[in-house]
Amino acid sequence: MADFRPVEAVKARILNIRAAQATTTIEDANAEWIEVQAALDSDLANWRLQHLRALWREEIRKPVEWEWVYTWGSPSFVRAGEIYRIHSGSRVRAATHPLADDLVGGRKHVYAAGPIAAARLLWTRGDYARLVDAFGTVIDEIVVWPPESAPQKAEQPASPR
Repeated sequence: MADFRPVEAVKARILNIRAAQATTTIEDANAEWIEVQAALDSDLANWRLQHLRALWREEIRKPVEWEWVYTWGSPSFVRAGEIYRIHSGSRVRAATHPLADDLVGGRKHVYAAGPIAAARLLWTRGDYARLVDAFGTVIDEIVVWPPESAPQKAEQPASPR
């Protein structure tokens, strides 16, 4: 009898997320990203990254709004340790006006938006990102909780001497 061990849960995981700052424009949507790291040499065919936003309002029947952000193709062979940085922006924008993060080595950069007009900022505080396998099983989940901006300190007047 063969030893059956489902390995879907250990193929990949969400590594990091970077939400855009409030002042970020759509032209700079590539500055917002989420990273997924492959844990095994495997095939991530039809795995998807999902964006969830809780809508805690009584007038809404469905308290969660969700959408698919990125889907790995079929086949999609990955090597252990590879990191996929999925930008909210556009591949076209990255090619014509790359940001410093677009040029970071050691990662495979992919983009949620094809044309520049489709780029948008996705992640806000309290959202969830989910990594879902081809069968719909939630493999990993992370809450978006960017650090709050530090308040500006008022300059102290010089003390009289």
